[in-house]
Amino acid sequence: MIVFLPYYVAALALLYIELRGRGIVPRFALPAWPAPAWVAMLVTCYAAQLEVVRYAAVTVAALEPWRAALPIAVAEHGMAHPDAVAAALLVLATLQVAALAGLYRSSPSLTTIVAGFLALVALSIWSPATISPDVYAYVGDALLGRNAYQPPATPFPGEFASIDRLFHPPLLPAPYGPLWIAIDRLITAPFESLGGKIVALRVLGTVCYVGLLAALRAYGLPQRAIAIAAVNPCIAQQYVADAHNDLMGIALVVAAAALISARRVYAATGTVVVAALVKLPFVLLALPVFAPIRSRALRYASCAAAIAVAVALSFAGGGAGYLHGLTVHVPAAGAVFFTNELVALVALVLLGLAAAGARRYASAVWIFPMMSSYIATWYMTYGLPYALARRRVLAYLLIALPFATALVDAKFIRPWTPAVLVAAVALSLQGRSYR
Repeated sequence: MIVFLPYYVAALALLYIELRGRGIVPRFALPAWPAPAWVAMLVTCYAAQLEVVRYAAVTVAALEPWRAALPIAVAEHGMAHPDAVAAALLVLATLQVAALAGLYRSSPSLTTIVAGFLALVALSIWSPATISPDVYAYVGDALLGRNAYQPPATPFPGEFASIDRLFHPPLLPAPYGPLWIAIDRLITAPFESLGGKIVALRVLGTVCYVGLLAALRAYGLPQRAIAIAAVNPCIAQQYVADAHNDLMGIALVVAAAALISARRVYAATGTVVVAALVKLPFVLLALPVFAPIRSRALRYASCAAAIAVAVALSFAGGGAGYLHGLTVHVPAAGAVFFTNELVALVALVLLGLAAAGARRYASAVWIFPMMSSYIATWYMTYGLPYALARRRVLAYLLIALPFATALVDAKFIRPWTPAVLVAAVALSLQGRSYR
């Protein structure tokens, strides 16, 4: 998609600048507010963000009345006042970045962190709208079971026909691993209604969120780093409100990193395989977590074993249909295709170097979400396993997530968005690093 070309160029430019020895992580002055004030700001901004998303979804439904029957509204192109909506989301995201930076610099107590987390999760579970319709596809995959890899053209019955209206039958082959299909089916099966199944998936997203925080704590991160993950509106939106399944894989990879830090290499390798059975690319994103293994032979053997076993089990469980599901999105031709392939190649090199123990770069965290043929907002945490080994890079990623995600969401990109991207890149060259 041509709309993503500026993002590929910006990510590569930032990496080039950082390779030349210049920092890209800005510092800016903030008031010395106590942690509860920053948490209150984050929760308030997130509530406003969800209201903007609801407005976008409702105004689309006004033009397409069938959308009004959806149990959870979905924002889509065609919303009213798209420039105002996009600007509002970017302003709210900027405020969230400031609040996350302030929270990181404060000394948040566990009580404050838990309160903020619970508030974000509650807002997410009961949010009346989503940005992405993918949770509806998850319900469709659950109804189909293993047939999700080769979906029939038969329409879904009753209220589940809404899935066909959103995606047009047949669904695309599921690009998810056999473990995810099984969990998806298990979690949604007890609920008869479409809305009930979606809420069940949001609850599953909450469980994965808790798992991520537990893994970060087991890894030994300081409480302020855990705070900016726990009270992060981007994570709450993408993986609870929108219920994207990627957080399950990310949490498992972070758990593998914690196991490696505890010198439980075989358990960590198995955990990476489990993550890959949710979505196969996680086995590549997990490569940097093997870097602390001192024995090079054991480190590279663990990487190779994880990849081999993950591939074997994935295709044993998913078959050729799963392969098709992974490759169904074909990149566009021309400059976008070339730049996308270049970014993917750079990402693979960075992952390999990280596994070998090379230096971690802050700019790399924006390269990994671009490995696919398009940039999806729920890919924006894909740099987290890479960033774990360098706390300043991890803080940079978690703090910048809301703004970076708002900037790349295709539904809200406007003709003036590239100007905001250029301004953001210029701002990133003004500072050094978080401390």
